[in-house]
Amino acid sequence: MHRPILAALALSAAILCGVGAARADVPNGETVRGIRCDPAEQVAFHIHQHLAIWDHGKPVQIPADVGRPLLANCFYWLHTHTPDGIIHVESPTVRTFTLGDFFAVWGQPLSRTQVATARVGPGSSLRVWVDGSRYTGDPAKIELLQHTDITIEIGPPWVGVKPFTDWQGN
Repeated sequence: MHRPILAALALSAAILCGVGAARADVPNGETVRGIRCDPAEQVAFHIHQHLAIWDHGKPVQIPADVGRPLLANCFYWLHTHTPDGIIHVESPTVRTFTLGDFFAVWGQPLSRTQVATARVGPGSSLRVWVDGSRYTGDPAKIELLQHTDITIEIGPPWVGVKPFTDWQGN
């Protein structure tokens, strides 16, 4: 099905369900942190990372099509295709992107107390792992390098690091 048709269906469904067509904080084609939304994917710089988020032992899904707004019909340089946690960096220039950049394109919060919909509350804390090692800095500053594997947990309970290896040529 073509993207314009899907966009119209999504908008119609949102109106019928009584919800807005898009959240106000989700970018819809405007430049975000110097990251454009172009009509086609860029290939000069093309790398992949994996992100897993756990909220008190339950997975938080990173949805398909983050960074691919239907109504704008474009691709941000940071985006997803499928809901498997693989982030695609496809930029016209080589530069360093961060996890904070991805969350800005996603339109979700990222801090030491909130990660997307997961919040640190009384008796809980945040743990971050990068490539299997504990990371204690600001999660928004994690650099997105080729095959960076990021796990963020709010717990307890703690799921622990499960290294991602299913790159399938990415």
